[in-house]
Amino acid sequence: MSSRMTGRKTTVAAGVAIAIAVTVPAYTAYAAGTPSAAKPTASKSTSSRSTKPKPTPSVTPYSPPAPPEGAAPPTAKTIKPSGHFAVRVDRTGKKPMDNTWPSATGLFTRAELQQVIPGLTDVSTTMCRTGNLPDGGSTTKSTTCTLNLRISGESDDDRSKLMINIRGFGLPQQIGKQWTKDLAQARARSAKRPGLYTFYPNKSLGTSAAYTDGTTTKVLVQHGDVAGEIWFSGIGFTTLDSDYLKSRRAYRTAVVPSLVQLLGAKFTTTAKAAA
Repeated sequence: MSSRMTGRKTTVAAGVAIAIAVTVPAYTAYAAGTPSAAKPTASKSTSSRSTKPKPTPSVTPYSPPAPPEGAAPPTAKTIKPSGHFAVRVDRTGKKPMDNTWPSATGLFTRAELQQVIPGLTDVSTTMCRTGNLPDGGSTTKSTTCTLNLRISGESDDDRSKLMINIRGFGLPQQIGKQWTKDLAQARARSAKRPGLYTFYPNKSLGTSAAYTDGTTTKVLVQHGDVAGEIWFSGIGFTTLDSDYLKSRRAYRTAVVPSLVQLLGAKFTTTAKAAA
């Protein structure tokens, strides 16, 4: 009896020794050292993964369709900008940063307009309104405004005006999608009414694209990851030359190209705009 009990104890002790011999090396291999050293390493690795910044979405530039055949490079007088503006966008396209937009009230200044409009003595603004954004929000910046011009030789009841309409800024592909659609419609209308529209070659005036129907001019600007569409319409401008027709032609061929070029020059980098 005693011998058998002794045998059992010996067998149990041997089993425990085997269990220890198997368990301890496995734990040591997992820890790669002491347990106290292993835990901070694992925690640091997990923390590093959780705080790793997400990659910034890439932005695809927009290439506007070519204008109709026969679009000739226009002649434009270079206007010295009174200032510059820069616009930033959320690269996901989900958060409009309209606080960086220019205001329609100061898109063209008197000093700038005087360089291309002879006899201009004063500019005042009326009918300025803020606008709604595509996401349903609104911007506190004026997106539409009427610039009332005082030009020598014009009567008080028939003053020339520039109607400013900032259509919006955003990612190039977002803005470009609407531009492509509108351009196709304009080309279709111009085919039915030759001579009404003037299409400028892309990038010929320092902007991505631009065209006019003689009254409303539409301009596509791009810089870096941002694109924008700006419209302006000229009403009046009947004393720029000896008669009405020549004056309106002077507006279309001299004033409009210069203002398009001015928009391209004013839309620039954040650093230059702040200088």
